[in-house]
Amino acid sequence: MAKDCLMVHSLSSNTLNNATKFSHHSIQGHHHSIQGVERFADKGKLRWSMSVGCLLDPNSPAARYASRAVLKRPILGCGLLLSKRGNTLVISDLHLPYQHPDAFDFLIELERHYSFSRILNVGDIFDHHRGSYHESETDAYGEEEEYYRASEDAHLLQSIFPSMRITRGNHDDIPVRKAKTVGLPVSMLHDTNKLYGLNKSWRWEDQYWFDTWGAYPIVVPMVLNKRGRWDKGILAI
Repeated sequence: MAKDCLMVHSLSSNTLNNATKFSHHSIQGHHHSIQGVERFADKGKLRWSMSVGCLLDPNSPAARYASRAVLKRPILGCGLLLSKRGNTLVISDLHLPYQHPDAFDFLIELERHYSFSRILNVGDIFDHHRGSYHESETDAYGEEEEYYRASEDAHLLQSIFPSMRITRGNHDDIPVRKAKTVGLPVSMLHDTNKLYGLNKSWRWEDQYWFDTWGAYPIVVPMVLNKRGRWDKGILAI
């Protein structure tokens, strides 16, 4: 098996540069306002890099600080790898419990349409808004409510996709980062699955190398209507 692709939470905001400077394919999340696939070829090899956007609710408190700071808006959607050996879904940043209200329906419809053999996730499954290093929005969920809502949403997502490979995002790691900030040993903390009562079939990595099976990479935007809800269509670009 040739491991020809690296998935991490974040490489750089320049997707074309990622395709240019690496000798392998690459996939990233983190950059909510960037979505697409860039390709680069030299005499030796053609390679591509994918940025998957996000599934964060653009109107949620979790999205608000970024829109003020950098005047950008999230691009919603996911990545797909299409292959004769099987299709792969690459889920973008969800930021539970602040995901778009139609995010799970969108993922279910993608599964129905493409019948995935593998499920990957670029990370930032959880937002940990109240524990973030950014100032919390006053209308965000309280600490306990955010935790329990995120836990419920994560259990629902695991019922849809029982097995998943995840590259840890900076928001996923906020409990660990905060422990280090106050001088607590990380060994005092549960791992993420145990923290949220999830099955061990979700496997968390700092980075994940895998065989693309010679797949053709595409991104599928989650198109919203004038009311800000998913229009129920599945487009591939």
